Amino acid sequence: MRKLYACLLSLIFCVPAVAERVDSLRISLLTAAPGSQAYELFGHTGIRVRNGHNDIVFHYGVFDFNAPHFFYRFTKGETDYSIGAAGYRDFVYSYVLRGSTVYEQELRLSSGEARQLLDTLLLNMEPDRRIYRYNFLFDNCATRPRDKIEHCLSGEIRYNTADTTRATFRELIHRHTRNHPWLTFGIDLALGAPLDRPATLREQMFLPSIYRQCAEEARIVESDGTVRPFTGETYTYDGVQGALEASSPTMLTPTVVFTLLFVITIVFSIAEYRRGRHIRAPDYVIFGLYGLFGCVLFFLIFISIHPATSPNYSALWCHPLLWVIAACEAFAPLKRITTQLMSALLLVSLATIIATPFLPQTFHPAFVPLALIPAVRSIAWLKIEQKNGRL
Repeated sequence: MRKLYACLLSLIFCVPAVAERVDSLRISLLTAAPGSQAYELFGHTGIRVRNGHNDIVFHYGVFDFNAPHFFYRFTKGETDYSIGAAGYRDFVYSYVLRGSTVYEQELRLSSGEARQLLDTLLLNMEPDRRIYRYNFLFDNCATRPRDKIEHCLSGEIRYNTADTTRATFRELIHRHTRNHPWLTFGIDLALGAPLDRPATLREQMFLPSIYRQCAEEARIVESDGTVRPFTGETYTYDGVQGALEASSPTMLTPTVVFTLLFVITIVFSIAEYRRGRHIRAPDYVIFGLYGLFGCVLFFLIFISIHPATSPNYSALWCHPLLWVIAACEAFAPLKRITTQLMSALLLVSLATIIATPFLPQTFHPAFVPLALIPAVRSIAWLKIEQKNGRL
């Protein structure tokens, strides 16, 4: 079926009607504004191809949640996406009806460039060429169309770099996730120091909105020095008002929640100290969860091939070794080892907090109370041991 579909597309575009001219082929760049779902927050890009009555949008954003081991492969950085094709009206209406504005920029391509671009897209539609290894920052639904278009140009495309802002990848991502505090927290936890490198203008084009702005001001310089605009007319199709679900502000942000947990930990630890006996159950929960998320971090750092997961200095306070402390606490004969581990944990936790401003990574504000919670528990253990004369 896929091969048949590609063949039909080829026939539609490559065999124009008798009355149609070969240069009737027109190409446009479509940019959909962000939606409300997590995978819609960054928008989308498509390439519209028109030839007479035929009107198709090619886009590099098709994925399948039900694919085998999808979430494991996504975490490891081996997610496969593919090119898709849809009718122009269906493509635009799907975004307009969800409330997202769609921008269309006509590309000032020669007939030869337009034909070569179409041939490239149709070649990508072949079953053995549809799939590509997706990379959120460097090979996604915006960078693929850009690269395919540039490859088909007879001249050199030049973008306006005069007003380029040197934003980091993390800052660019936060612009889109700022109304989703828990998603922002998860991204900041999973992605490390490489996300804090200033992105070049070309690298910033991983965001469809930035690529649209760059395309609007771009010029094509031919070998003979002739300069022509990259884009022509721009059309805007406004999203349906009220259709886009606005994220309701929440007071229970990660910073608020983990600060409250930090306060509760302090109050509990003081009560435990006054009692003069260790209450191990909270430590099993705290160190168990920290160790679990530490395993995820270590997987991202040492196994995943995502380009922005390593190094990640969050592993200084969230790591699998915390499981060892919980295990030692569970056995009375290992109390002395537990005390030594608690001393080491306290030193590492405090050193991490002190070093945070100097590390080449921007940390989420919620990381401070999170890093201090294990430190408080280690202080409580050491003070109780000292109170009972065992230290």
